[in-house]
Amino acid sequence: MNKKLVAVAVAAGLALPMVSAHAVDVADKKLEVYGKVHVAVQSNDDALNTANDNWQVKSIDSRLGFKGAIPLDGGLTGTYKYEMGLDIADEPANDSGISRRNQYLGLKGGFGEVRIGRHDSPLKMAQGKFDLFGDTVGDIKFTGDQDGENRNDSSITYLGKFDKLAVNVQLVPGEGDGVTSGNGISDTTSIAVSYKDGPLYLAVANDSYDSTGGAAEDSLTRFVATYKMGSMQFGLLSQSGVEKPGTAADKEDWLGLSFAMKMGNNKLKFQHITVEDGASPAKESTNTSFGIDHKLGKKATVYAMYNTLEEKATTTSVDTSQLSVGYILKF
Repeated sequence: MNKKLVAVAVAAGLALPMVSAHAVDVADKKLEVYGKVHVAVQSNDDALNTANDNWQVKSIDSRLGFKGAIPLDGGLTGTYKYEMGLDIADEPANDSGISRRNQYLGLKGGFGEVRIGRHDSPLKMAQGKFDLFGDTVGDIKFTGDQDGENRNDSSITYLGKFDKLAVNVQLVPGEGDGVTSGNGISDTTSIAVSYKDGPLYLAVANDSYDSTGGAAEDSLTRFVATYKMGSMQFGLLSQSGVEKPGTAADKEDWLGLSFAMKMGNNKLKFQHITVEDGASPAKESTNTSFGIDHKLGKKATVYAMYNTLEEKATTTSVDTSQLSVGYILKF
């Protein structure tokens, strides 16, 4: 065998333990490799169209990421993150199976942290741990039209922590012509203020979107509260507004309740969200989920859940349910 190939094979073998630790130090830099693989077997039932009834194997928000922090002069730290969504079950139309998630370059110091790039909005982050079925078919983002779960491109995000209070602000330049779309530094803004004291978490957030160079502005406001009591967690979410350009009929009012209870390695979960829009007559939507998680250690979870989504409208209604069994492995 070629001696060079043998040397490469030996070097690769020695490197594997270091890679498996998910952290590599290179010239004062720390690179962390992390990810999550999430697959589920799902039964779909469409009460209004039986042609949509089927069984599926789904990859749900699986991801691979790279992040790190580099010490700089003056007590500053350079931060970065590059996270990609992966689909390990289906072959997507572009054949890559890769989507973009949070990807940014940041600067951190006593003032907080500034991140520039693609980033979750502060309103989205204000949700905290309310959504017990995130990254499943019961995710809050599948409820209603104005869900507020935005990850914005070309954004400038500030994260500040002041004892028990956190203030997060995001500006998204319009990059438009100033006539049909905005062109200012903050044509889209997202602001959130949160308070955490032991078992109590409270947050209020607002998204504002300038749709026509200042001629029209739409907004969405979110209130969140969660409270832990022993092995139980209670959650409340209320939001109202128009998230993107639209008419009065596009206005939505949300009310959500969530509950979780831990029992050893198991967690029982329930979540119910109702949405009503401003149309006449109003369209009413409900998203309800029941589930149980079972931990297989710190890095792995198996779960079973049942979800129903109903939308009552004068034109097109929705009445679907899903039974899912999933497996999540983090690394």
